[in-house]
Amino acid sequence: MKAWKAFLLVPILVAGCAHGFDRAALQERLTDGSLQVSDAAITEARSMKPQLKLPCRVAYYLNPAGRGDWRWTPDDRAVLEPLAAALVKDGIAADVFPLPEMLTGEKPNFKDLRVAAAKCGADVLLVINGAAQTDSYKNPASMLYLTIVGGYVVPGSHVDALFLMEGCLFDVDNGYVYAGTQAEGEGKIIRPTFLIEEKDAISRAKTQAVARFSEELLTRMRTLAGNAHK
Repeated sequence: MKAWKAFLLVPILVAGCAHGFDRAALQERLTDGSLQVSDAAITEARSMKPQLKLPCRVAYYLNPAGRGDWRWTPDDRAVLEPLAAALVKDGIAADVFPLPEMLTGEKPNFKDLRVAAAKCGADVLLVINGAAQTDSYKNPASMLYLTIVGGYVVPGSHVDALFLMEGCLFDVDNGYVYAGTQAEGEGKIIRPTFLIEEKDAISRAKTQAVARFSEELLTRMRTLAGNAHK
């Protein structure tokens, strides 16, 4: 093979390699990296006792904390509606509703959320966190991006997105944790480089994650209700 031909193959081979996701970093972002607790906090946690009576009133809070690459949307809340309806139908919840933003403020802490939930008459508080990560790369067709037209018509660019969700169900009065749930979703798009945006891949991944999260949480709450009736 002539040297100039080999030289042209280099960007093709490099462009076609995806790097994958750094799940450890994404998990740390999901939990804000705060894992340290004191002995006093452990003692206090052990003193908490479950006091849930069914059906209960459930308030939920979609934590908006992120890096600006995604946000919760009305469609995400709509995906949670079947979950709320199922909980009411099963007699687990008397009502399921989002915490009003005017009560939570921009950056509420856990105590602020519990106070807001108490003001709304909720028995339990569901706090939901999310975190997204993307991986962008090119395929061999991206060599046609040497022309401006190619950048608009050739699907040579990829964006893969991973979205993680985590939710905890707390007792409003004493902070006791009744259940914890995690779910993830992946979204992939292939488009011309001038027409591709990370937010579209993240949106697909988030929609998948929210649906899976709802299913898993419903299962856990049904188990919780079954144990409460024993």
